[in-house]
Amino acid sequence: MKRFNDKAVIVTGADSSLGRVTAMKLAREGANVILVGSNSKVLQYIAADLPEDHTWINSGNHLAITYRLDQATPSDELVTHVLQKYQKIDVLININTSLPLEGSLVQALAQSKGSVVNVGLLSDNSSEWSLHDYQQQNHQLAENTKQLALTHSTNGIRVNAVNVGLTADDRNSHDSRQLFLQHSPLGDLVSLEDASEAITFLASEEARMITGVTLPVDGGLSLTY
Repeated sequence: MKRFNDKAVIVTGADSSLGRVTAMKLAREGANVILVGSNSKVLQYIAADLPEDHTWINSGNHLAITYRLDQATPSDELVTHVLQKYQKIDVLININTSLPLEGSLVQALAQSKGSVVNVGLLSDNSSEWSLHDYQQQNHQLAENTKQLALTHSTNGIRVNAVNVGLTADDRNSHDSRQLFLQHSPLGDLVSLEDASEAITFLASEEARMITGVTLPVDGGLSLTY
């Protein structure tokens, strides 16, 4: 049984490397994936590559929406567009972005007793990072996740997070990679597949009694500070 059969799943930051891998995993598990990002060409490329499940329980329709989360465009417009096509929203996955939990989005997730997974990235393809910055990022993400989980638990919405360490896809210097490998107890970079496994687990019904948790996928780096 596929974990996301007939589920409508929004992935923001879908035009990133992790967004692509996560969307692919969701589609393979039966989800109708709504790809949200600012790069329309990349979104269309990813959408065209997603497998479609044409069984009786899932029409396999995916959707790409160009949307800048850093602009003042009301998120209700995006939500309305999604609901017109799928009539529901089951999961929201924010990858290094944030679609605000408010208004019609909360109503839709409450109706489906849905889940939210917020994803932080140590480096997000930037140049450098530091242990102090990662500690601060992890702390902030964890506190925000707890607050959101408590706030929306009355609506039956689960909110969790994944904090991803340095990945093989991050464009960091040799010194920066060596710093991560030196401090990570498992001594290896994170793969995008490792991260997507954690994200999809927390989004799925397998984690139906888990909320307010921030899961580090960092080879144990978070144990060292």
